[in-house]
Amino acid sequence: MKIFFNVTYFLSFIGFLVSCNQIQPGANTFILDASVMKNVKQSVDLGTSHEIISLIKKADEAMEEGPFSVTFKTQLPPSGDKQDYTTQGPYWWPDPDTEDGLPYIRRDGEVNPEFYEYTDRQQFESMISAVRHLSLAYFFTHEEKYASHATELLKVFFLDETTRMNPHLKYAQKIPGLTEGRGIGIIDVRTFTYLPDVIQLIKNSEAWNDSLHASLISWISEYLQWLLSSEHGRESYGNGNNHTTWYYAQTIALSLLTDQKQRADSLAKAALPAIIDKQIAADGSQPHELRRTLSWGYSVMNLVAMYEYALLSEYLGFDVWQYKNEAGAGLNEGLEFLAQYIDKPQTWPYEQIKELDPSRLKYCLHIASLKYNTPAYKRSALKLDDGAFHIYDLAP
Repeated sequence: MKIFFNVTYFLSFIGFLVSCNQIQPGANTFILDASVMKNVKQSVDLGTSHEIISLIKKADEAMEEGPFSVTFKTQLPPSGDKQDYTTQGPYWWPDPDTEDGLPYIRRDGEVNPEFYEYTDRQQFESMISAVRHLSLAYFFTHEEKYASHATELLKVFFLDETTRMNPHLKYAQKIPGLTEGRGIGIIDVRTFTYLPDVIQLIKNSEAWNDSLHASLISWISEYLQWLLSSEHGRESYGNGNNHTTWYYAQTIALSLLTDQKQRADSLAKAALPAIIDKQIAADGSQPHELRRTLSWGYSVMNLVAMYEYALLSEYLGFDVWQYKNEAGAGLNEGLEFLAQYIDKPQTWPYEQIKELDPSRLKYCLHIASLKYNTPAYKRSALKLDDGAFHIYDLAP
């Protein structure tokens, strides 16, 4: 029986490699489905669509937000340079059995209030959220004000000499008494995966120009090189759980943004065994995430990263959607394992110390409905409201 499974796995892997030459690479955007975007723009009445009206409202609110910068913090990183990104590990607390509380000890899933005293992560997330809404609003309306404000926010965060972030994460998720920073702190900025599409949506605006684009690509290239070559980067991709998945999603996306397609291709192939083979069990569960005190939250977060990895791989011409690991499981089984609890969250049999939120699965359901031609997934997605704008809510 073991020989059968090994042969099946081998054939699945070969099928994956063959499929690499059968899918046509995407265009315009890397994670967002360009064809869905264009179809929605052509078919939806922007003035009456509840979803578009809500998006424009969020973009208008973003017009009043910012600027954002890592230099706005009051807590200094170990280097003393405010332009170095720094945060404290969220689940680490003073040791009650030592006089000075050092070294801190881990309480998984319980956030130490000290974590919120470090504002760099909030600044980054707020910036990404704002430019996402602004770029989407620009795509639908062509109003230059949205692209212009998005451009200014990006310049302040990445390029202006006095407010720019230095292109590394050496001091992310430091732990008092233990370390000045950790590789797993890279997950702080996992929404970097959205930045390439933001740039794609606004790069033809009047606000964007070749010089600005070159400067941002230079910053991203330096940051990407740090991700790929630093000890922190090696720690992150070797972690074996959601940190590994998000690391690959981020590095592939940024490789594409910087027009390093060969590197993106190599990363996508290296990620396959590290993500699908090692992280999804035969029943579709994610054993590494189920060990956490927030097992639902981490399972969904990791599945989102897996789906974004698959979308980026599809752009490169690789069909990860149909790939099965040695256990016979893949991305669809990963979704099905979680989806069975949408209507009965109280039956989730694993530890979840915070309220289980089924709406967090909405994004994956939408994507799966397209990739697996499963209308039931879309019906489930449309019943959920996570407060975010989803272009797929408007897709036929």
